[in-house]
Amino acid sequence: MTTTFDTPFPATAGHGSGALSQALPGDGGAGAVLADAVRARGLADDAERVLLLRAVQWADTHPTEVVADAAFGEEAAECLPLVHWAAVAEFAAALGLSTSAGERLIHEALELRHRCERTWSRLLAGEVTAWRARRVAATTIGQPDDVAVFVDEHVHPIVHKVGFIKLEKLLDEALLKLYPLEREKQRAAALDQRQVRLLEGVSAGGVASILISADLKDAYDFNDTVTALAQALADGGCEEPLDVRRALAVGILADPARALALLEGEEAPKPRRKQMTIVMHLSADAVHGIAPVGRFERGDQPVAAAMVAEWAARADTRVTVRPVIDLADHEMVGSYEVPERLKAQVAGVNGCCVFPFCTRPARACDCDHVVAHGAGGRTCSCNLAPLCRRHHRLKTHTGWGYHAVEVGTWLWTSPHGHRYLRDATGTSEVTRPGDVRGDFDGCLHTRPPDDVGQPDDPDPLAGPGDPPRRRWRDQIMNQIDQRIAVTSQNSGWPWLDPDYDPTDLDPRDWAGVPDPHAPACSTEPEF
Repeated sequence: MTTTFDTPFPATAGHGSGALSQALPGDGGAGAVLADAVRARGLADDAERVLLLRAVQWADTHPTEVVADAAFGEEAAECLPLVHWAAVAEFAAALGLSTSAGERLIHEALELRHRCERTWSRLLAGEVTAWRARRVAATTIGQPDDVAVFVDEHVHPIVHKVGFIKLEKLLDEALLKLYPLEREKQRAAALDQRQVRLLEGVSAGGVASILISADLKDAYDFNDTVTALAQALADGGCEEPLDVRRALAVGILADPARALALLEGEEAPKPRRKQMTIVMHLSADAVHGIAPVGRFERGDQPVAAAMVAEWAARADTRVTVRPVIDLADHEMVGSYEVPERLKAQVAGVNGCCVFPFCTRPARACDCDHVVAHGAGGRTCSCNLAPLCRRHHRLKTHTGWGYHAVEVGTWLWTSPHGHRYLRDATGTSEVTRPGDVRGDFDGCLHTRPPDDVGQPDDPDPLAGPGDPPRRRWRDQIMNQIDQRIAVTSQNSGWPWLDPDYDPTDLDPRDWAGVPDPHAPACSTEPEF
């Protein structure tokens, strides 16, 4: 299927078209402002529709015949084309999305084109916004083909105004009509999805959120008990608003004896000291009251130092002060395996996976040797970076590569030549003219074997007609080498010999298997 989308906006480089004009449109009146806002909304909607079209076109250019190499996992319908798993990251990063978000975008676009054809046709005709069409696709993903057709057939006339609840009811109706026995099994299986989960976000004031999914009767019973405890607190003199008292009641329920005493109108026993571990980072200035902010390690959230002091003063809290890991220290071992203390230091420095736009917590990631251990890379603080398993696999087995600019700062290069600078503040695209490879055909299996994992390509890719590209690459890499040298000199950290190739070609790196042929260090290096 070939579709031409005539867009009313010009193509621009990067993620923006430059500075916005603040001049009022037209005659500067309210009507002109409103009309221009409506026009801008239309342009944005058109751009989102084009993005879905480009997503399926990108998928079409990255096929695979091996099911094990396909993206989307078990949720992919049999009628969808197989898309190579490694192709998703390039598309996602170019759009400023995480790999998971990019994968979801491509999957939903393919779902619309192949299984929700009526909704897809309305999308291409400009009759429905992309986000509403994607909502339909998200509803049908993972469902049988005839269920997807049923939903699409009934929803496409009203897809431009249908809501989430209506879609859920329509899906339920389709399953009950077409798969009544399976639907009843799903209802029973849904009970296994019940959960109580503490969400990651923690406010600076120390307030967290809890998600509870429970059986209907249990949910009502819990709600009634929380309300009763809130009333008991009010009877005892608590003057906080009802919602605050209900939140306090949740903490009381963590001590069943105290909760029972309050509900029965008896004197509450002395609170027990509960065993729980939370990791807080406070500087010496924060401890002495000079700096007001600390950091809660889970979720990397700032928290007021005064709040930590308040927690420590509570009768039901036991405080244990443990020695901290000096994040500025240089740790090094002679083996391939990374010890736990070094892993904790790497996680503390970086916080999360260092792949562009990834936010997976570093403590759940692999410790990757930036320069492969088999190529002479050291197992030390400045040659290790946290990579989640998906991005570790991408970096080791595809055309993605990266360099350490300085501690905590990484320069990534994609197979198509896009460059991304990743540091503690997030990800920035730093691609310059000439970096993007127009001659790369997108196939991850046609690159020369020696290029796998290398961010820089040999001279033939530059071509005789494009000499500035190679000079720019050499210039930027020389600047990176200089920054690394300065960082190493200032911190006293040893770096690699200049003849080491700073690429990771060792498949053992992410598999966790030590290299039996790697040279052993007989003595510790001098700092």
